[in-house]
Amino acid sequence: MHRNYDELPEEIWELILNQLGNDHEPEFESVSAVNKRMLSLTDRLRLRFTVIDQTYFIHGTISPFLYRFKNLKTLDLSQLRNASVETALCEIARSSVALKLEAVDISNRNSVPVKGLKELALSGRRIKVLKCANVDKLCDVDLVNIARLYPDLEELDVSYSRNKFEIDALRNYSISEIMITDAGIEALSFGLRNLVKINILMNPLLTDKSLFDLSSNCLRLQEIAFLKCIMITMKGVRFMINNSRDLRSVSMCLITTIHGTDSLFVSTVTSGRRLASLHFNESEVSDEFLNSIVEARVPLKSVSLSDSRSYSINGLTRFLHAYCRGMFLDLTKNMMICDSDIVALSQYLRDLVSIKLNYCHRLTSASLFALIDNCTFLEQVEMEHTGLGEEKDLNDVHTKASSIKSLKLGWNSNLTDECLLKIGLVCPNLKQLDVSSCSNITWSIGEILKSCNKIEHLSIQDCGGVKNIGLKVEPLRLKKLHMARSGVNDEGLVGIAVRCNELVKIDLEGCQHVTTSAVKFMVKNCKKLREVNLMGCLNLHVFVVDWMVHTRPSLRKLVPPSYAVTTERQRQLMLRHGCQICDN
Repeated sequence: MHRNYDELPEEIWELILNQLGNDHEPEFESVSAVNKRMLSLTDRLRLRFTVIDQTYFIHGTISPFLYRFKNLKTLDLSQLRNASVETALCEIARSSVALKLEAVDISNRNSVPVKGLKELALSGRRIKVLKCANVDKLCDVDLVNIARLYPDLEELDVSYSRNKFEIDALRNYSISEIMITDAGIEALSFGLRNLVKINILMNPLLTDKSLFDLSSNCLRLQEIAFLKCIMITMKGVRFMINNSRDLRSVSMCLITTIHGTDSLFVSTVTSGRRLASLHFNESEVSDEFLNSIVEARVPLKSVSLSDSRSYSINGLTRFLHAYCRGMFLDLTKNMMICDSDIVALSQYLRDLVSIKLNYCHRLTSASLFALIDNCTFLEQVEMEHTGLGEEKDLNDVHTKASSIKSLKLGWNSNLTDECLLKIGLVCPNLKQLDVSSCSNITWSIGEILKSCNKIEHLSIQDCGGVKNIGLKVEPLRLKKLHMARSGVNDEGLVGIAVRCNELVKIDLEGCQHVTTSAVKFMVKNCKKLREVNLMGCLNLHVFVVDWMVHTRPSLRKLVPPSYAVTTERQRQLMLRHGCQICDN
């Protein structure tokens, strides 16, 4: 019996709309325009909301959005100006809705908005996740305030504190007043007993004492990252792994004392029983050290040895032979590994899910095809800055890898059209392809999109030989297209407009061969466009910016050919139409 879609119960519609996922929030906007019922459903299902400067410029408040999206759990304020963040936090605190709010991102600030955080805490909202990364003035007193105001925090990010060592500041203030020190982490650890995850990356004054305090006081700790904390040694790491029984993920670098019989584990029976992710960056890692991890029999599923040295291929082989199930592997900047090594490793890494081999200069297409042929569950491969395409003869018989979804192959100057086409033929379910700065690529992009018709994200930046993505009429699923400084011309851009009805974002920066007529044709046909970058497109008329904003209501961000083509008054007027004109 025929049934109208309006008769479907809301529970069914919620299941359908939830399939769009958090990465497709722009799709909610399209669905919400269908009718009032869809608007109500999508508003109720939205769990994350990002507040930007134009929100305050246009509305002067975010209160209407808090009432509209009543089930919000995550609020991103990282793109707001400093003064607006305090205002936004106070509005949230005084709102009678958004009671389910769990996560707040206040990154990219000059300083921590203490007043707004205090008012939000006094409102009774139990924030569990706080991101406070990339802050200019982040110091011990900020950590004390965070611990006092939000004792229920489970995740905290205070990475990349951008404190500047200015002579006057050092004369007038103590070091703890301008940077995070062990004293601040100690106070934090006493206040946040339920802490599960913390990122203290790029805080160079922290020592082993910070790990001692976090491990001793935060008994639920599961994940910690302290990359670029150069004063932390193996002593602190070993204590933390032995003492934090629930620890599952550790990311570290510059651990220069990993030699000989050194081990992460005080006891091979009790230490690291739940450790699933271990990332070493820029570290000295010996074969004996890798073997000690194997002997401890910890259940690792994710390993990074990015830019790490001292271990041999034999040591790595023995290590990976012990950890071959469901693994995420990062061997970036391994200068000694070659094709024969990857061919051998791929034989028993059959459950590999993701691998990074960037800057492994001795690897060629033979390595990639070996992984494709032997790793049944492989989804993501990164091989940027390698020898991909250097070999002359390629075996034409390869297993089709239906599992592979993402290939990042940028900066391989020897990669040819023929080689890329062979790669595409064995990856029919590819969704993301990046061949940026592969200067020999020309005609193969159109053929790749034909054989891999599920590609949604394509990056061909700095591929001067690519003039189009194929001139056929079959529709494509492309949503994001990065083609800055490519050779695309009017014919190619018109072809994109005809075939890419789902296009949300396009980057045409520095594309010298596109003209106003082609850009206008694209804007008219791509009705879901939200972001366009035209910086450096010198053959466009100055009026095209104003025309685009008024013609395509979906536009949210537009980078003009030159920032000088619009006045401040024009930019404010366009902002009222919902589109931000910016220079990057």
